[in-house]
Amino acid sequence: MDRRRELRQTFDRMDAGINGGRGYSEMTNENGDLAWGESYLLLAYMEMYRATRDRYYLRKLTEHFDRVLRNRDDLRGLTDAYAGKPLAGWGSTKYSRGNWHVWIVHTGMITLAPAEFVQTVLADRFLQREFGAKAREYRERIDESIRDADGHWRDGPARDEGYYFSPVFNGVLPLNQQNAMGSVMVEMWRATGNARYLDRAAKLACFFRNRLRKGDPRLYDWSYQPKLYEDGRGSEDISHASLNVDFAARCVAAGIVFDRRDAQRFANTWLLKVKRADGSWAGEVSGREDGSQYMPHSAGMWLGLCRVLSRPMAQEMYRDAERAYAGRAHLSAADLVGLARLLRYLPLAG
Repeated sequence: MDRRRELRQTFDRMDAGINGGRGYSEMTNENGDLAWGESYLLLAYMEMYRATRDRYYLRKLTEHFDRVLRNRDDLRGLTDAYAGKPLAGWGSTKYSRGNWHVWIVHTGMITLAPAEFVQTVLADRFLQREFGAKAREYRERIDESIRDADGHWRDGPARDEGYYFSPVFNGVLPLNQQNAMGSVMVEMWRATGNARYLDRAAKLACFFRNRLRKGDPRLYDWSYQPKLYEDGRGSEDISHASLNVDFAARCVAAGIVFDRRDAQRFANTWLLKVKRADGSWAGEVSGREDGSQYMPHSAGMWLGLCRVLSRPMAQEMYRDAERAYAGRAHLSAADLVGLARLLRYLPLAG
């Protein structure tokens, strides 16, 4: 069997094994199942479409996201404890001290792949024949979710920066939580040309970039939780960091704040710090701790850099991800994104 067919069959088998192929789409987000499970499946379907051009995966996405939308808080009449009203998002009590709250990161994670779907369909007149009405519907629903997060948006502290405030933390949201929404802004700007999305994406990108540690000119290091006027303590784990790296890669591709030199530094963070000489992986972007608990999905998520790297560097990233996935008998929803990207970027295998 050729490698392309093998990867696709493995993906389809693993996908079918998660609740009969329905994933987590019929669940609520009370325990984070939509944000940290279903969102990855939706993203994986978009990657599988790019890898195969088979509309089957776009149909899968719409079937799933239609179910997810039916469980949005505003339709269920669930009031956000901090907003004082139902929001166009998916709330939870698990992470907010027992208070019902729609987290910015959850909105970002859940709507990212549908935003990619909107951009992909609206840019292709042939896809619009089947999916145009659905793409326009999703465009409106995603905009509602973004607008209902506006109460937590803050411009600053620098003129070109912006960030999301957390009423739970009473401070700045962790970088990965902000930048999950930043990725949605990038895709919605690409889909609609609306300058409001571009402005938010650029301000989040500046906030992130200005808090990257640049001591080693070859790579970056950064904290999980930044401070308002400086970077925070310690270094982020490679799993949460993958959301920041994915956001930066999208910004590079769209020409927003980050450039290809930044992409190289993020890639070198993996290649020179996370990857170790003994074949193991570090758990933090600093090169410290054990990263085995975050694999293989972290390697798969960091593969998003491939589209903005030189071919030799992208090939090295690809080989690492391929090694991380080798011999895995079972893959989680988060792992399926990387499996789909292994198929998408298969030419890099050499």
